[in-house]
Amino acid sequence: MSSEDIAKGSMQLTRLTPEDGDVLERYGHLYDDLLHSIHLDFSDRTQRIGWAEVIFLARKEGGDPRGVHVRLRFLDVRAFQFTEGNSSYLVVDDGARITWKEGLVTLDLDPGPNGIDEPIPDRVSKFFITAKACEWAEEPIPE
Repeated sequence: MSSEDIAKGSMQLTRLTPEDGDVLERYGHLYDDLLHSIHLDFSDRTQRIGWAEVIFLARKEGGDPRGVHVRLRFLDVRAFQFTEGNSSYLVVDDGARITWKEGLVTLDLDPGPNGIDEPIPDRVSKFFITAKACEWAEEPIPE
């Protein structure tokens, strides 16, 4: 399975709900895992951004040394920002988290030091995506 196959959506995605909380907890909040790709889709002219997809190379839960792709697809994107901070977000140094507020879901890839365990109220992330909905899948890494 190539990166192109992954972006095309070859795997079934599961819709996240606020009751699911932060699915990234299963992967240790992706601390020191790798950002594989980010894709923003502007093809639907009726929306500013149709959808955004982020794929991580993550360690499997339970200490399994084999990695997996964790794919998050954000639907009806309302805001995103990729600015300043770390010159390369290839390694997710400070971890990542998913939060829910006022009917929107946010992926924060810049929670700041200790930002996962001790979130700073009103902190503005330098790397985030906020949308109306999020779907996700865990996929095997191509051999």
